[in-house]
Amino acid sequence: MKKVLIQGAMDIETDYLCGQVKKMGQYHCHEEDNMVFHIGTQGNKTYIVNQTGIGTVKAAMATAYALAVFHPTLVINQGTAGAQTRELSTGDVVLVQEAVNINSLAMPKRKLGEGSDPFAWEGYRTTYYQADEVLLDLYSKLPYTSGRMVKGKAATGDVFSREDDRIVWLSEKFHTICEDMETAAVYEVCELFRTPCIGLRVISNNELLDEEFNEEPAKLLQHYIWKITHDYL
Repeated sequence: MKKVLIQGAMDIETDYLCGQVKKMGQYHCHEEDNMVFHIGTQGNKTYIVNQTGIGTVKAAMATAYALAVFHPTLVINQGTAGAQTRELSTGDVVLVQEAVNINSLAMPKRKLGEGSDPFAWEGYRTTYYQADEVLLDLYSKLPYTSGRMVKGKAATGDVFSREDDRIVWLSEKFHTICEDMETAAVYEVCELFRTPCIGLRVISNNELLDEEFNEEPAKLLQHYIWKITHDYL
């Protein structure tokens, strides 16, 4: 039997998916240590939907627990992201080919009184974690009609970037096009567990274009992911 784990960090990224699983005849809710997993089975496929919580630590914990307890055959990590390039706007979707932890930075030595220059910081043991090629190929062939869909690298960090210069610096330093708080952590855990994983991130805003945060694209992405998961996986 195929088991699909679908993750989102916030309620706006999981509400629709949870609702779909709850409609299934074979449904139950698994709760442990403040983690909640909605599990439904239909035919030869089991769906596990989890709201991981925001940030790299919570995402890694939830993913490791789910992989160890439920043994899913594949993982879909999805949700919102901020754009790091002017070419992306609200509603566009990034198929995350690679994800990198932008918290991993090293700074040159500066003595007391010499101040701080974040633009002088360098990537420290920078590692790019890969999406599963089969899943990446599948999603790239299936149309998304609520915006553009592009492949690219995602920056993951426990930071909410709103400084334009910093956003551009991160993009240039790590060759990323969007920024979130979970993808790289999930990719790393799935790599350790040897479990195929794909990340999809819908752009919720673009600071470079002065776009305000919009939660509606999160709903559109869930509809798309559910259809693909239900009909093609």
